[in-house]
Amino acid sequence: MSTRPPRRGKLVPRVELALAAFAPAFLLIALRSGEVWWSWAFYALTGVGVLVLVVGGVLVTTGNPERFELTEIEDASDQVVGYIAAYIVPVLIDPSASPLNGIIAAAAMFLVIVIHVATGRVHINPLLYLIGYRVYTAKTRTSSFALIARSEVADWPEERALVDLSSSVLVEKWRRKRT
Repeated sequence: MSTRPPRRGKLVPRVELALAAFAPAFLLIALRSGEVWWSWAFYALTGVGVLVLVVGGVLVTTGNPERFELTEIEDASDQVVGYIAAYIVPVLIDPSASPLNGIIAAAAMFLVIVIHVATGRVHINPLLYLIGYRVYTAKTRTSSFALIARSEVADWPEERALVDLSSSVLVEKWRRKRT
């Protein structure tokens, strides 16, 4: 059997995931922009990104898990480093210094986001790591997925109940342990 990377998924979910993943960078640019008029565009993008995260969390919490037999799971944490450069853009470029710097910051963020969306790297959201999730690539006998899980996947049996968030993303439905 040949191995293949996870599907990139449909464009709309990839754009939504990109907005969520880059929300902190948008906020940093908005804060660095100060009182200039374009800072509100970055605040709006931050709000949309946070909204996407909240809606995604609700979908996972209320979603009905399906059973998937995972034949292979590999850690994809190394891909999160790609976001570091995007988060550094607002630190290095001061958009409040001049309109040209504002255009450069916006263009740099736009290019980084387009590349992440085009390559399908938006599944590797660094914000997930802050709330205890990790990202993996997972394979079944017929498909590959991005897998987002909070528990230790090394302890999982081959078959696991997961929420199918989109055609290319499976998410572990996390439940608190009752004491």
